[in-house]
Amino acid sequence: MSVVDIALLQRLEPVAQLAVEQLEYILTHSSIEKYAAGTCLFRQGDKDRKMLYLLQGDIEISTDNDSVGKRMVSAAAPGKDASLHPITREQPHHITATAITEVTMVCLDADLVETMLAWDQFMHREPEIILSGAGFMSIDKGQWVQKMYRSPIFRSLPPANIEQLLDLLEPLHVNAGDIIIRQGDPGDYFYMLDEGTALVTRVVEDENESIELAELGTGSSFGEAALISDKPRNASVSMMTDGVLLRLAKEDFIRLLKEPVLQWVTYEELHTSVQAGAQVLDVRMPSEFMHGHLSGALNIPVQELHRRIKELDKALRYICCCESARRSSAAAFILGQYGIQASVLKGGLDNLPDQGLLMQG
Repeated sequence: MSVVDIALLQRLEPVAQLAVEQLEYILTHSSIEKYAAGTCLFRQGDKDRKMLYLLQGDIEISTDNDSVGKRMVSAAAPGKDASLHPITREQPHHITATAITEVTMVCLDADLVETMLAWDQFMHREPEIILSGAGFMSIDKGQWVQKMYRSPIFRSLPPANIEQLLDLLEPLHVNAGDIIIRQGDPGDYFYMLDEGTALVTRVVEDENESIELAELGTGSSFGEAALISDKPRNASVSMMTDGVLLRLAKEDFIRLLKEPVLQWVTYEELHTSVQAGAQVLDVRMPSEFMHGHLSGALNIPVQELHRRIKELDKALRYICCCESARRSSAAAFILGQYGIQASVLKGGLDNLPDQGLLMQG
């Protein structure tokens, strides 16, 4: 067996309890891996966010202090039932696993699995009929959930926030040509595109023409930067087709989405993180960056992050910074939407100590 299929997932606990449409999405984040004898699959204390199942071969389980003693786990153990359980679900791992023979493993995304299990209770809501500005409309919140769990941002939410989010999202019918947000306006709502296509444009200073930044499709979200940074909208978004939007008021967005998602690091923690391989990402304008910046920092203005996201390495952790942490908070939220691990420098560059890494040039 060289690929993961639905039949195999239906043997794996606990994902076997999920609906087929959920398993189909898990398939896109699953793989079968082979490891040679002697390979350490993971060590005690590792936090790799992987859920591993043993298909073939033998492994040895141990701990650093020998609290459980060494024991062997075999895929061919007598009496083994048809269902498979992960070697461990604990993160960070409380054990070390080493291949005794060549082994074949199923590898799932642990965060995605945990999200699916937590969100499963919200997948089966009955469609509702509500009155909107365009008349009566049918809304299916189970379908909303299927779009939302594809976003790393939503996957990090606690279940209590998910239920509130589903109740507070407001559906709106929109028409081709409608301007949803306008550059320069204050931020008021966060939007998700439930149906249709939208265009993001921005007018460059000292120029009369706008430039096209991106096309947004079903499942995309926008409008977060102004809400997090308390700055005016940095771009306009207009509908290219008729569609349906889901919007969330600013105060609800901050409470339910921003606060649970953002991670903060102190200046002292930044040193340690950089030494461990993290990359500092300065999200100010180039003119501000040239006036003074942290040594080794990469500069991409927050306004350009969506367009330049492919320049970033998903394997790295980024520490976002700006003067006050407002723009860097928005940047970290945007990176999270693309599945990129990001933190925010607490207090921003304005609060760096005099002997800090700030370089003039």
